[in-house]
Amino acid sequence: MKKPVAPNLPLVLAAAALSLCAGVAQAAADANSPAAYAIRIPVALAADAPLQRVMLPAEVLVRLQSPGYADVRLFNGAGLPVPMALAGVAAASAPEESVTLPAYPILGAASAGAAGLEGLSLRIEERQGQRLVQIDTAGTAGPAATQTVRGTLLDARNVQLPVARMALDVDLPAGQPVTFQVHASKDLKQWQPLAETVLYRADAAAAPTAPGRLGNEQIDLQRADLKGHYLRVTWGDAAVTLRGAMLATSSKTGLRERVSASMAVPPLGNNPRELVFALPFATPVAALAITPPGSNVLVPVRVLGRNHREQPWSPLASAVVYKMTMGGKEQASGPVELGGVSVREIKIEADPKTPGFAAAPALALQFEPAQLVFLASGQGPFTLAAGLSGASAAASAFLPLASLVPGYQPALENQLPVALADVARADITGGKPADGALVPAAAASGGISTRSAVLWGVLLAGVAALGLMAWLLLRQNKQAGHHAPAAPTDAA
Repeated sequence: MKKPVAPNLPLVLAAAALSLCAGVAQAAADANSPAAYAIRIPVALAADAPLQRVMLPAEVLVRLQSPGYADVRLFNGAGLPVPMALAGVAAASAPEESVTLPAYPILGAASAGAAGLEGLSLRIEERQGQRLVQIDTAGTAGPAATQTVRGTLLDARNVQLPVARMALDVDLPAGQPVTFQVHASKDLKQWQPLAETVLYRADAAAAPTAPGRLGNEQIDLQRADLKGHYLRVTWGDAAVTLRGAMLATSSKTGLRERVSASMAVPPLGNNPRELVFALPFATPVAALAITPPGSNVLVPVRVLGRNHREQPWSPLASAVVYKMTMGGKEQASGPVELGGVSVREIKIEADPKTPGFAAAPALALQFEPAQLVFLASGQGPFTLAAGLSGASAAASAFLPLASLVPGYQPALENQLPVALADVARADITGGKPADGALVPAAAASGGISTRSAVLWGVLLAGVAALGLMAWLLLRQNKQAGHHAPAAPTDAA
């Protein structure tokens, strides 16, 4: 009877390696399973809109494991990911203010035309509380000639903010297109063209169903700086009555409102001038707000970062953080700009010439806002999922905006309806903390890093497997030599 053949250990090891590879492939496939993500948030869609957008809340940003947001998905009710694209958020515009300017008529000869104004010298004088516009008509028609209003003068010297638009308070003749030209000058002599528009008022008697006015009544001045300038508005020979103009002014475009997440206060070690902590996410950080404890505190600091223990610390920013009471009001320093860096560990160093921190400062992280533009394909409910372990090397699922939005133009995504992420009903793996956006205070890595431990573990396991294989082969060779039959000898 044949003895059972012992299993070949090298083949068993190879099979185990294949099984491990299959497990890795299965883990990668979990990117298409909502249950594999650290947080799942219900999304309420806007009505009757196939293309929509949803803002990524802080609860999502503090759980991403990929700097490029590769571990974000939006699933429909069938658990299938929907087509989506990643986009930034437009900066908010500062509120506009209105400035009304009265019009001062400019008189000229009836036959002079608009070109006749180029030879005029204008002067404004204050007399007994009234403002007069003096016109030097040298070289033009004499005083006996018929005078008519050739344009108006606006005094914009006290307008401090840039001017985005101008609207004319004007009566137009019926059935006649009128071209308005706007010029600017500092001395009433040298005029520079600023803008132009054409307005038209339909004749209600001839066309009762026609709109009241045609043309762009909001003249785009492209945020012109008119401080210290006069404006001149002319319109040729048309019978126009212009009473004044309203300017829409605003400061420069405001900064985008960032997404903020508070961080649990990390423990302060034995060195009061050094605070080191880890970040449990890979999302790029735009800024770090550092608020020292106590009152009337001022500490110059350096902020450094790295991704693992083997890396040297890289300087990210330097700033002075403070909290003090001035004029009966408490004032604190603004956030320290980090420039959108993705790091896993941060160190805050106080200036060695200071005593450092009496206790750990309060920390808040700020992120640039981001949004998902998606096609609401399939049936609801829809779920926003984020945070996938090992996602740093995951493939991105984002489509180009031009592929997702037909006829795409820059910033067109900001006009899409907004879907709402209901963070109050978020499902968080491992339990839901009191604040889903609170970043836990994790200590920085000590000793050997996880990455190095894994690499050393793989290396040692490989060496052990090779050693075991060599020992088994040597043992099999010895057994084969021991049981081999002796060679027959020739008879004498």
